[in-house]
Amino acid sequence: MRLTPARKLVLNLFKGNSSLLCAEDIEKLLKNESIYLSTIYRALEYFEKENVLGKSTINKTAYYYLINGEHHHFMICTNCLARFPIDCEIENMINKNTKRHKFTATSHDLTIYGYCNNCVNLQNN
Repeated sequence: MRLTPARKLVLNLFKGNSSLLCAEDIEKLLKNESIYLSTIYRALEYFEKENVLGKSTINKTAYYYLINGEHHHFMICTNCLARFPIDCEIENMINKNTKRHKFTATSHDLTIYGYCNNCVNLQNN
C-alpha cells in the first residue's frame, strides 16, 4: 500500500477514532494542511478499495470508518451518527449458505439505520 503524505493525513484521522467521517468533515479537520477536497475523495476511495476503510451512506452522504481487521456490521443513528456494533452469527450463516450453494461471495454489507436512545429521548422531550 502506497502512502502519500495526503493519504497519511487522512488515515491518521481515523486511527484511534471510532467516529464516522465524511469527506467534508475531513476537509474541516485538515484545514491547516492545505489538502484539496478532491484529494481527500481520492484517498477515501483508495482506502476503501484496499479494505482499510468501510463506508456507510446516510442521507446521500458517504461516511467512512476504520476497519480493524475483521468484518463488522453496525447500527447507525441517522441523527447523531453514533455507531453500535451488531454482535451476531451472521458470518457463520453467510459461510454456511455460500458453501451450500457453491457460491463465492466477494463482499457484503449489513448496516441498520435508525435512532439511538439518546436521540429518541431528545425528540420526545
